[in-house]
Amino acid sequence: MFKNVFNAICLLTALLHSAEVLAQDDAKNKKLAEATERVFASWLADNGVKDGAMVVMRSGEVIHRFEKGSRKVDQPVTVASLTKAFTGACVAQLIDAGKLQLTDKLADVLKADLASLEKPNDARFNQISIADLLRNRSGFSPSVDYTRGGMAHYLRGHDRKKKNFQSQMDQITRYVLADDPGSTYFYLNLNWLLLGAVIERVTAESYEEYCYKAILQPINLPAFAFSPDWTMMSTYGGWYTTAKDYAYFADQLGRSVAQRKGPVNEWLLKLSAEVGAGKPFYALGTNIRITPRGRTFWHSGSWSAKGTGVGGSFDDSFGSFFVSYDHGLTYMMHYSNAMQTKTGDLDRLMGQAIREALQ
Repeated sequence: MFKNVFNAICLLTALLHSAEVLAQDDAKNKKLAEATERVFASWLADNGVKDGAMVVMRSGEVIHRFEKGSRKVDQPVTVASLTKAFTGACVAQLIDAGKLQLTDKLADVLKADLASLEKPNDARFNQISIADLLRNRSGFSPSVDYTRGGMAHYLRGHDRKKKNFQSQMDQITRYVLADDPGSTYFYLNLNWLLLGAVIERVTAESYEEYCYKAILQPINLPAFAFSPDWTMMSTYGGWYTTAKDYAYFADQLGRSVAQRKGPVNEWLLKLSAEVGAGKPFYALGTNIRITPRGRTFWHSGSWSAKGTGVGGSFDDSFGSFFVSYDHGLTYMMHYSNAMQTKTGDLDRLMGQAIREALQ
């Protein structure tokens, strides 16, 4: 009799504790939802942006959705440079599977692709490694990255709706590097174009086929596709998906891709030690900060282009931003009028609001 009563008391205590924890979580989620919406809505208004959407996740579950104007949470959009983290995850998969090494040289991996091009004007080209590309430290100068300042001119002779690695690479051996490979950080789309070509050469599959199989299918994210308008940016800015699905991918990036045992994880820990514990560094197509609590990832993306090309006229301006925190919170947002915005302010304000909500 006494034993049954004791067991009943223990069960009741456990249920009450669980209910209390759930109530606390609900209250905290409500505070997080209110805080993130307040900051994002205010930021959109301050920057004169009429359209935006945001998803907030905590521990893998959506806790808030926000929409303004024509942008919707479940609307597939081009995520711009948030694509780079996806390409980085695909390359990481190859490295951990032993099909590629961080120390492999680009010139060796793409030997067949480069055979039809001129010999490198700069001997240092042959020293560019996969690790250098993943850290944006290839040595290429920003001045040669036509995908940024010179895109409108480039598109006069190329179709933005087609993926064309070879034609986008046809000048790379002519470039003189701005610095030694591995030494200086230059943010370049060109590095991620080359990594897409590396994926295709190593796997003998198309970039998109491999990424579907390696990343999307295991985490059940069928909504990812190439942007119908910007397919040519496939590896560095052309993925097309919803805010919810990208947020889930970002959450998984922190939970699995960058923490599984293997050479990529060891490399990230080494990079973190080199810059100093808790300080940020760039790798795998995203900014990363490693602390005893876990890992935080974040990246912004923006795209503005106007002109006429083989695929017709274009006039686009859009942006995106994600953060996946080491405490289990992830948000992804996208918006119009990218050139009017300051994502640095958004990151700071969101971080401050989230810290206050979690206290």
